[in-house]
Amino acid sequence: MRRKIVFILSVVLVGFILGYPGERAETNGKNSIILKALDSVSEENIYKTVEELQTFETRYSWEKQDEVANYLFKKFQNYNIPVEFDEYPLKDKKWKNVIATIKGKKKPNEIYMGIAHFDSISKQPEVSAPGADDNASGTAAVLEIGRNLKDISMDATIKLGIFSNEEQGREGSKHFAKIAREKGLNIRGVVNLDIIGFNHSYKGSENKNRAPGLRLKMKTIKDRLLKSLYPDGIVLIAGRPPNKELVKTASVLAQGYSKLKIKELVGEDCG
Repeated sequence: MRRKIVFILSVVLVGFILGYPGERAETNGKNSIILKALDSVSEENIYKTVEELQTFETRYSWEKQDEVANYLFKKFQNYNIPVEFDEYPLKDKKWKNVIATIKGKKKPNEIYMGIAHFDSISKQPEVSAPGADDNASGTAAVLEIGRNLKDISMDATIKLGIFSNEEQGREGSKHFAKIAREKGLNIRGVVNLDIIGFNHSYKGSENKNRAPGLRLKMKTIKDRLLKSLYPDGIVLIAGRPPNKELVKTASVLAQGYSKLKIKELVGEDCG
């Protein structure tokens, strides 16, 4: 699970950095920026965050979601990333989304987002819903993405949103989207990290033999990404019909930067 999260996190980091690095003259080029960021990805940080999120026992109720929102807020603060609560009323309570912002240097009004949800669900959610995969995995990845991007000079602004109440009608993300429209935020692209620790075999693929996990030292970024895949694995890039072009763009990016096997999926239930 941890290795797959590290791989997906690495792909997202590459996606953010490839198009929008600033101050290139201070490095030996684009690959140097990418390799530096990937070398600082901490599998232990990810594992620790997933463990800590599970210790809340359930992230379903208002009380628990409030506690978790405060925990995430402090995590971003500890990474010296500007963070704020996006609050909204629901069921006579005030719920919190957690929004961190890494401001762009040259095009600060252009925004790219990495998002996840921090609430969880189960058959008895009020009692036990630890949600290690759904969605502590995505939440941990968003935090680690922030930690690795905060010291990279980016042209565009990166916002990292971790939403409440996804399991109860996507109320948290709906509220953020509403406010974003009202404010006229120029959001150019969004990467949603949800249930990213789950290993699933797709028809036509074999994954009996696991490839080695990511290593600290790789000669090229292509090797680093490929080594973390199953030998015959498939990377699924999915989105809803309005995001069809974004799915295609992400697919072209992945295929152009390495020899990954890509499966594109567009449908109303992919979001």
